[in-house]
Amino acid sequence: MSRQQDADINPRFRQRSNTTGFAPFAWRRKADTISTTVQPQTQSLTFDALVEALAPPAVPSLTHARSLATLMISQSPLPRPSVLNPVWAALCSHDSPPSLQAAGYEIMASFWERFDGHLGTADILQYFSLFLHTVWVADVGEPRFRALRALTRGGTEVVGIETPLLVLLRTWMEGAFDAYMSGDAADSTDRAERERHVELLATFLSSVLEQPESAARVSEGDLASVLQCYAGLLGRALTVPPLSPAADPASSPPLAAHTDQPIGPKPTIGVHRRHPSSISIRSISSPNLPSRKHPAELMVIIYLDHLNSQLKALAPKFLALILPVLLRAQAFFASPLPRVSILTGRTHPPASLEDRIQKSLNVLFSGPYGSSCMAILKRHLLPPTDAGRDLHIVKIIALGAHRTLRNTIRQGLCTKMARAYICRLTSVSYTTSAAPGHKDLEKDLMERAWSKDDISGWDHTRLGRLLCKSVEAWVKFTPADNVEDYDLEKDKIMDEAACTMRDIFQEFDEREDGIDMDDEEASVAGATLRQLASFVRPIKTMDGAPLILPLGQPADAPTPFLRTLSSLLARDHSTYMIPLLSTTLFFIADHLTDADTAKLPSMMFEQHDLSPASPDWLKSWEDILSNPTLFAPTRALTRLEIMRALRSVYDSLKDMHSYRRSLADLVFKFCRLQAENPQEDLIFDSSVAWRILGDEVVLRAVEAHTASALVAPSAPDAPTLFAPLQEWINLLTAVAVEGVQEDDDDTGCVNTSDTPASPAFSSNSASAVVTPMLSRKQSEHRAGNARDRDSTMPSVMSILSSLAGSRSQSQHSQEHESARAPLVASPASEPMLPRAAVAVVSLVSIFSQLAFTPHALLQHNVVLAGQIFDTLVQLIGEAKSARARLTVLQFTMRIRADRDHRLYFVDAHHDADGNIMTLASLIGRIPEPSLCGQPQQSEDERNSSGDLNNDDPYVRKPQPRGTQERDGRRASRGRGIRPNQSGGSRSRSRAPPAPSPGANQAKLRETLWQVPESLPFTSIDPDNPSEGIFSYDPIAESIGVLRVDSYLSAILDVVEKERNWEILSYVLCHLPVQLANKHLFCGPKCREVIARLLTSLCSGLASGELACSIDRWPLGLKPRDAHGLAFHTLTVLVSYRRHFDVPLRHAIVDVLREGLDSQPATIVCCLQALTLCAFELLSSLKRSLPSILEKLSQIMSNPDMAVHILSFLSIVGSIRALHANLREEDFKMVFGVALQYLQHHNRPGAMPTISWAMSQHVRMISFYVVYVWFLAVKLPHRPRHIPYITRQLLLANEGKDDIDEPTEVCFDWLARYTYASADSRPAHSTLSEIVMNPSNLTSPDPAVSEKTWLMGNSVVTIRSLARLGWIEVLSRRPSGFTRFLCKLENIPSVGPGDVDPDMVSVPAGMMMERDIPRSERPDAVVDQSLETDPRNDTIKTVAVGDDGGIAPPVPDPITGYVWSKSAPSQRRKYVAVDPAFFALQLSPYPDRTNQPASQRMVDPALLPPLFRSLDQIPVIDTHKVGIMYVAPGQTHELDILRNTHGSPAYTRFLEGIGRLINLRGQVDVYAGGLSPDEDGEYAYAWWDDIGQVLYHTATMMPSKPDDEYCVDKKRHIGNDYVRIVWNDSGFPYRFDTLATQFQFVNIVIEPHSLGAIAAFSNNIHENEYFKVTIQRAPGMSDFTPVGGFKLISAEQLPLLVRQLSLLADCFASVFERTERDTKEVEAITNWRARLQKIMTFKREKMPPLQTGGEIEGVIGQESYRNFTATF
Repeated sequence: MSRQQDADINPRFRQRSNTTGFAPFAWRRKADTISTTVQPQTQSLTFDALVEALAPPAVPSLTHARSLATLMISQSPLPRPSVLNPVWAALCSHDSPPSLQAAGYEIMASFWERFDGHLGTADILQYFSLFLHTVWVADVGEPRFRALRALTRGGTEVVGIETPLLVLLRTWMEGAFDAYMSGDAADSTDRAERERHVELLATFLSSVLEQPESAARVSEGDLASVLQCYAGLLGRALTVPPLSPAADPASSPPLAAHTDQPIGPKPTIGVHRRHPSSISIRSISSPNLPSRKHPAELMVIIYLDHLNSQLKALAPKFLALILPVLLRAQAFFASPLPRVSILTGRTHPPASLEDRIQKSLNVLFSGPYGSSCMAILKRHLLPPTDAGRDLHIVKIIALGAHRTLRNTIRQGLCTKMARAYICRLTSVSYTTSAAPGHKDLEKDLMERAWSKDDISGWDHTRLGRLLCKSVEAWVKFTPADNVEDYDLEKDKIMDEAACTMRDIFQEFDEREDGIDMDDEEASVAGATLRQLASFVRPIKTMDGAPLILPLGQPADAPTPFLRTLSSLLARDHSTYMIPLLSTTLFFIADHLTDADTAKLPSMMFEQHDLSPASPDWLKSWEDILSNPTLFAPTRALTRLEIMRALRSVYDSLKDMHSYRRSLADLVFKFCRLQAENPQEDLIFDSSVAWRILGDEVVLRAVEAHTASALVAPSAPDAPTLFAPLQEWINLLTAVAVEGVQEDDDDTGCVNTSDTPASPAFSSNSASAVVTPMLSRKQSEHRAGNARDRDSTMPSVMSILSSLAGSRSQSQHSQEHESARAPLVASPASEPMLPRAAVAVVSLVSIFSQLAFTPHALLQHNVVLAGQIFDTLVQLIGEAKSARARLTVLQFTMRIRADRDHRLYFVDAHHDADGNIMTLASLIGRIPEPSLCGQPQQSEDERNSSGDLNNDDPYVRKPQPRGTQERDGRRASRGRGIRPNQSGGSRSRSRAPPAPSPGANQAKLRETLWQVPESLPFTSIDPDNPSEGIFSYDPIAESIGVLRVDSYLSAILDVVEKERNWEILSYVLCHLPVQLANKHLFCGPKCREVIARLLTSLCSGLASGELACSIDRWPLGLKPRDAHGLAFHTLTVLVSYRRHFDVPLRHAIVDVLREGLDSQPATIVCCLQALTLCAFELLSSLKRSLPSILEKLSQIMSNPDMAVHILSFLSIVGSIRALHANLREEDFKMVFGVALQYLQHHNRPGAMPTISWAMSQHVRMISFYVVYVWFLAVKLPHRPRHIPYITRQLLLANEGKDDIDEPTEVCFDWLARYTYASADSRPAHSTLSEIVMNPSNLTSPDPAVSEKTWLMGNSVVTIRSLARLGWIEVLSRRPSGFTRFLCKLENIPSVGPGDVDPDMVSVPAGMMMERDIPRSERPDAVVDQSLETDPRNDTIKTVAVGDDGGIAPPVPDPITGYVWSKSAPSQRRKYVAVDPAFFALQLSPYPDRTNQPASQRMVDPALLPPLFRSLDQIPVIDTHKVGIMYVAPGQTHELDILRNTHGSPAYTRFLEGIGRLINLRGQVDVYAGGLSPDEDGEYAYAWWDDIGQVLYHTATMMPSKPDDEYCVDKKRHIGNDYVRIVWNDSGFPYRFDTLATQFQFVNIVIEPHSLGAIAAFSNNIHENEYFKVTIQRAPGMSDFTPVGGFKLISAEQLPLLVRQLSLLADCFASVFERTERDTKEVEAITNWRARLQKIMTFKREKMPPLQTGGEIEGVIGQESYRNFTATF
């Protein structure tokens, strides 16, 4: 039978044993290459026939061979082996086809499996020769292996063939592994079969070597060759890419430790293994379960199994071959480790390959050759030293070595934790018998505590040092080639080391509280962490910037190592390490954000690492202060934290001189070094260091004085004593003087950003606040997806370049906040200052501590303080930095002096009256966020915008002013902008006005100050006067007197020569308030400088040269704005009038007059100053008054100016001496000014630009000015002004149907006072009492008959009296009530003895000029303006009565003169009467035609109600004003109201403000609701022809014992709209001190200088000037002629305050009637109310008046309204 026929016999139906038959392997079902001819099926041959057919010389057939193999399974008995030898020789020959060889080996396998005989060694060698020189072939390998296994009986009978068998098996193993690795498997099942072959070969090889007899005959070299074979195969497997589809095949095998999940499926080990004799190829694994095992997993299992079986037989020299393989496999199969815990592994999960590898390593390290293993491990932990090794293999081995070291350390840590846990458990569980209560401790816990695998002699500390040494070596190692790729592997090694450190710290976190690392542990941990941190120092981004570690969010780091390192560096700093964690962080400060490094100083401070509690505290400070990175421009937070920590430590050492001095010396060196680097001036905030210098100067000065006093009683002089400190002071002075140039100081002096920029990784987290401390329970598994993203990165540099390079141009947008409160406030709370300004702050601190503390009691300190003050004054003019100069001014311009000339620094009440804020608002220095970005507007621009006064934009508005914050950043550093007052456009986007062209507008200066201010220094004991520093000593020269004159001279230089608007504007805004403190500028030297200052201001304002040197004006501002500020200083200088000669006084008024041509705010200021001049500079104002009136007539066209102009005119009109010599044209200008506003107010369709209440008030003041000035005209000249006034009044009503009521009242008033100066109501005279007393008549009524006529707007009543020939004429008009007593001389005179004799006329005529004497004060200058001599019409003071010139009694020193019953106003002047007065009072004026008397006669029955209503309305306006005295120290209303007396100055003020009247029986003076029985007998009052005012004086009202809450006083004073407060409390008077609903206006009078004063102090110097302040209710516009405050002399104070109280009560009444200016309600005067009564009576009770032809328009009434043409 041919081979072709044998091949075609059906091979698929061979019977096979169910236990020993072959499985139909796919790789064996290929087409046979020997015989392909199909043979017909024949009868099966017998055994012998088959043997014969297969034995030579027959040609073997595959069919026969397979038949024989099948038959061999059941053949019995078995033939002798020799029978089959020819068959095996023929079939198993090397040149036989593979199919025949396979069939031959199957026959051999079946035979030897059943053969139970014994073979000798020779026989075995003979049959073994059939296997020699064979390799693993896919078709033949499996049956050949089965045959060999059967021949050797599963490897037990290999005597004599051990060595060739091992060689053969290695060859087959390599061939099977090659087939497994070839990658040409048809499918997964095929690959699984190949994998199984490798496993079976390895198992058989192991079984051979496990036989003791066989192993004994194998040499060490053979054993090593097997091990090396496995190692080589494993090495090849480790190079295979991972099977995970998520892995990148292009990259190297990923390190599982850097990912969250293992690379491939976990290998399943521990499969049940039967005895080798029962194992068949088919029973190993089911072919239906394809394998996905990675080749490395297969080989590592084989390697470990072989190693474990042969470990005891291997010599120690082979450890150098074994350990690298295990370490490399360890690196490959490393997986994330859980956190270190004694609970880890207690659930007994399936062991992983990593666990098996580590277990094998543990066996090695804990075995007898552990030292050798550790030495090998140490060698592989370090980078290679020879260049010939494969760096790629070396790095993986090193990585495995680090993982092994980590596992070893973890095992030791778990042992410590387990022992500690058992100790704690047993210590708390002992019974009373001292026996432990827990004896059932878990077995695995005990095994962990005392593990058998512990490395003998190697504790975790030694291992830690080994780790530290390894990290240090790898950090320094730099390969010669493949740098970029190697950096990635190096990063993995560093990450493994970092994870080891994390395990160590986790064990520390599990310790009980209070158990820290010992010094050795701390040294290892700190040094290792330091080396790990140093690894990042050379890492740069693409643009070369240092790579930033995100400590706040470690997961954001780009690589696993950086993430782990960031988490380690973000640990709690309380962990004890050497070096400290903070020191390590400072070491890599370049790689941390500013926010992260800023946390370090506070943490070190809290742990006392920066204080003497630490032995290295000075070294720590030296390292910090010498580290330039920490003081880089981008680290503002860090700088501030360092500086504030420095401040805290320094403050804590002030009582420990040696420590403090050592630290201060370091600070001095630091500051001196900084001073040598001017480039860092504006970017480095080291203010604390410089302030420490200042504090140290003070402390050393005090200590030097103390030491000198102890050494020698006669202490050396001050220069010698302070010589050692001069170097420090010189440094501060030099830095303050130099600074930066003006051009450089314009920008950068303010840190405008809240956090500085630094390159860092942006956080992707949505959390805004992230703690930098990781949880103490953190595990590697929590890194999660972040590590997956980085598991396949090609290199560190490429990723860093891609991540950080794109962000290199941007900066860290938001720093993470720490959960720990910082030691200091953030930079948002403190301004950034240039170094020069900080040096000034230090000098200020030195002066303040020496001057305002008890140090001022020592003479040497006073001398040093004077030296520092002179230095500060010098810096005002010499410092180059504008910020430094401003800082000096911020301090010096807050210096004040009390009444004893003691200096103090004002803080709480620096701007109590809001004057500085008002001036600052004029130049846009009040921040308004809604308008940020708009340019400042000058007053001219605001005026031209159309809306001139939107609630008085150029004056102070009542608004709350909060306390200035010291620890916070100042308000917006941008330029303060005043809101545009234009009503046309308020858009933010409106284009700012273009700056005027010129070189000085090329660059704008930064705004350096705003209101409210944030001072760069801290005031020391503010508002308390110094005990040794004075502004003036009136007795003798004293070293404690500062050179205030030099300071004033420096201010004068600023005013005259300053080029920087920031400096000049600050001085002009703050100088008026400081000059108001007159006690600060006492003495002849200051007097001279003040005169120079006034001269300079006057000349500069007059010529316009003031502020002409300013080189850069802010947008929208002009020199006129500076002039406007200077006028406020000029106003205060009026109070220094005694220092000026007459020409200089005249110059003040002249300049103020010229200021009336300026912008509105300046005009208001000038008007207020001129008002002050009316009292203080009367002669100078009188000289210029005509020209002033002319200017006022020109600017009256502006309605917004009306209230200020009219208020000024009303006050000037009340002072007779000012207008005594005015011409008729001058009076006409006044009337024109007053009436011009009426024309504007009454213009049809005119919209008022001021509030309704203000418009009503201005209209009332307009008429009031007409009345006051008309009375000032001499009586003979008054008719000349009537035509002009009449026409102006009619023009004001043009366009109306008729004139309005106020104008009608004015005409009526003019008719009364044009021809007479009679009072507005009659008084009871002696003549009247005689004539009207019908005591001798039968009828009690003095009148026999009477008739009444309604004539015009008057009600005229004529009565025939009972006295013969006597007639009484009564004229009731809106403006007054006139009464005439007439004697009809046409009646015959009947003497005594005749019928009805006239016994009254003669004595009445003789007595009518006489009256009861009324006393007036001899020094009463108050009323001189209204006392007129009818003969010469000059001022006359009535000092004696008409009874012979007997002088009145001397007035009481407290109460003065007292007026009782009838007021003296009706007898204070001579009344001149023109005949026209009588005719005009009885005329029907202002009716145009006369009606018959009968037609206008009034029915008598209608008269009583009319008379009652008219007589109840006063004929003049009445006012009531409260007066309160605030005693020293009082602030509560009850204490104030209970006062019953005041100081002598207060009493003199009361005497001047009015006349003391007796309330009991008073009939002529308005009593203001006071009752003599309840409110006291006396009160002060004042009156004139226009109004009366009653003063509710609290000190004159009785304080009743049963009135605990002073209700009786408060019901009067609390209901007054205006209150005068004499404030001697020493504190600013709060507007709401008196709780009342009627809180409108307070006129506060207080000394211009604060200080201790007794209630009855009568020092002339103290009382020569007072400050008057107007407090207004919210919403009230400025209506007074004094503005915020004014200084007024004591003699002029009552006159000014009286006029202010009248004006204030008028406006407050209107304000209240309009419900705080919310409703448009007209204010009605008493005169107008009387007119309305008469008009109502005419309209309702009288028939209409029949008139002639109608007159067109109001102007047509001029002919008869001008009564002077008729009368």
